[in-house]
Amino acid sequence: MIKTWLKTIYPIVLICMSFASHSANYLTDKPVFVNGYPESAQVSSLQLEFSDLGFNGYRIDGVNKNAYVDFTNRFDKLSKDLTLHFSYSNSPSLIDNVSHLKVYFNDNLVTVLPINKQLSITKNAVTHDINLNAKFIKDFNQIRFELVGYYDLTCQDYFSKTIWTEINKSSHITLNQQSLAIDSHLEYLPQPFFDKNDYSQLNLPFVFATQPSKTTLEAATTLSSWFGSQADWRGAKFPVSIDTSPKQHSVIFATNNAKPSFLADYPDVDKPTIEIISSPLNRYNKLLLILGRDDADLKTAVTGLVFGHQLMTGRTASIDSIKPIALRKAYDAPRWIRSDRAVSFEELIDYPTQLQSTGLNAPPVKLSMRFAPDLFTWREKGIPLNLLYRNTPNNESITSRLNILINKEYINGYLLSSDGTTQSIEDTFIPLITGKDATQTNNAFTLDGIDLAKSNDFEFDFKFGFSQEKGQCSVPAGGEFGAIEGSSTIDISGFDHYIALPDLNVFAHSGFPFTKYADLQQSLFLIEKKASTHAISTLLNTAGHFGAITGHPVNKLTINYLSEDITDTDKDILIITTSTQLADTTTQNVLLKNTARVIDNALYNGQFDNSNTEKVQVNLTSSGDMAIISGYQSPFDSDRSIVSLTASTSDAFYLLNDTLLSSEKLNQIKGSAAIINSQRITTLKADDQYFVGYIPVHTLIWFHLSDHPILLALLSILTLLLISFILWQILKVLTQKRLAEGDE
Repeated sequence: MIKTWLKTIYPIVLICMSFASHSANYLTDKPVFVNGYPESAQVSSLQLEFSDLGFNGYRIDGVNKNAYVDFTNRFDKLSKDLTLHFSYSNSPSLIDNVSHLKVYFNDNLVTVLPINKQLSITKNAVTHDINLNAKFIKDFNQIRFELVGYYDLTCQDYFSKTIWTEINKSSHITLNQQSLAIDSHLEYLPQPFFDKNDYSQLNLPFVFATQPSKTTLEAATTLSSWFGSQADWRGAKFPVSIDTSPKQHSVIFATNNAKPSFLADYPDVDKPTIEIISSPLNRYNKLLLILGRDDADLKTAVTGLVFGHQLMTGRTASIDSIKPIALRKAYDAPRWIRSDRAVSFEELIDYPTQLQSTGLNAPPVKLSMRFAPDLFTWREKGIPLNLLYRNTPNNESITSRLNILINKEYINGYLLSSDGTTQSIEDTFIPLITGKDATQTNNAFTLDGIDLAKSNDFEFDFKFGFSQEKGQCSVPAGGEFGAIEGSSTIDISGFDHYIALPDLNVFAHSGFPFTKYADLQQSLFLIEKKASTHAISTLLNTAGHFGAITGHPVNKLTINYLSEDITDTDKDILIITTSTQLADTTTQNVLLKNTARVIDNALYNGQFDNSNTEKVQVNLTSSGDMAIISGYQSPFDSDRSIVSLTASTSDAFYLLNDTLLSSEKLNQIKGSAAIINSQRITTLKADDQYFVGYIPVHTLIWFHLSDHPILLALLSILTLLLISFILWQILKVLTQKRLAEGDE
């Protein structure tokens, strides 16, 4: 879906922007960069555990005889001193001197380890430390284990359970990484600040010269959301500092009148400018400079960067002009399934062969799908799916299947054809909500498989059967292929959008209601005028989280100060503040008062399970750190929502940042308020539910009265009586008219 968005936006950027690229000598006369470079490169040691690398092939047998360990190498690092540490146990039935284990590194044979029956019996495991040749290392690297196992030299069954080798789960790879003094080129962006080959969480400091203004904060949130969209599932953290010297790859915001001390002698600019330079403190660290004559130029520079970095070359680029960028439409986020038409699977893939599966027990075809969280699914049978798939021909006596799973839950299964022709499952519905059914023991409506708030993992698992040959000799045929056609479609265009709020679960996992428009054109963020660096970091982390959800920068977001009057009230509002600000009784801001009220109600009057408990009022002062996420209906507009991120002190914002960056903690955020401390997250629900969205009037009535059958029955009777009365009146008028005509 990201590729489709890029194809759409790229021509617009090409027409609307022009960049003045300068040569690499642009900075040679700047004295601050003449001296002080260290001579030795930084070296860091890493230990990559197999489990952290997603390895799941610990058991190798006669059919699944290969196991793969994948790891990556950063663009700005040189890996050396690679050592593979692993241990394994093997079946005592394997014949030694014939059976062996091969180890490959990037398809280069590293070693062959013989199977020693006596050793395997006397020891639980055989341990090896193997040095890997660093000259074979690439951006994407793979270690492959291949088992060649024999228990009989004359005739053996490769499906026999006596052929196996088990790799120990404590196995790992150690290596040293040396920093490289790479060129300062804009065409590398987003590298080295974000490297797609680095599977760890992005940690990118933002440095401001002075306390940032609203305009500067809008520029910073746009940039952090862009980096967040690049980081995607990895997560992104943006530490903030003011007038400090960076110690790693960092982003610097500076204007002609406000520069960090370490860049005090840096030349002024006459246009919005983006530059990459080496840090004056360490040449192996790069600085992304966002420069301008004033704060407005910083916002222009960031907009040019996020939408036009593909056009930038050299060390520096200046923005001559930017034509207005079109507003996003509702629910058209690049990473969301579109709501206006059917979406083909080829729009969802990340690489060309993603829809293919190879091998007898091959891994399933996987697709990630994120839906609008406010899809109205009440009494819907499911989501229409037109599935096309094909497979290699097989013997008619062999039964092979295609199983469909969503988030590891089984949904449906189909028999594969024996002739290998393309099969089509027309108008098949993936069950979304199931009601009373003979096969169900639970009669209540339940969500089956799909979680609308989260990204959903679809698995299409080809399971190929095999036949046992006569006698004991059985060899896998090989060459099993299964493929899902890219023209397969999923269609949610027939669903309305209607949801009950507050629901912090949809905010935590999908950023709703703010992400309804991917550019956040209808969102307002409020922050204290002299916000701490921790609060600003929470602002940037939130924007980065939204960018990861939508795949689009929040370039239309508006930021205001809490101390200012709110003039644009037709927006969803996010508040980032401390409880000390909430406690200020002199404030006239209705938002702060409402936030304090909701937090108070949630703390003392509500529980998540909605059980009827005695209301207890507790007044206390605590010295520990605490943070609260709360949601409620906007007092300005009944169709708008407010979410507040409140910390007890400036230092307590780390609780909010840790929660936003932890999938485990995000799963605990729900209800109308979530209280976060260092040990736990407590979720609460107040009785202030409201609904946003649109559904037809008749559906609206039936939906809201469905829990009140007596009232619904009375309303139905009244409706029938009203219709009967109207028909009676019409018939009466017609009768009188006919009688009058007869008299004439």
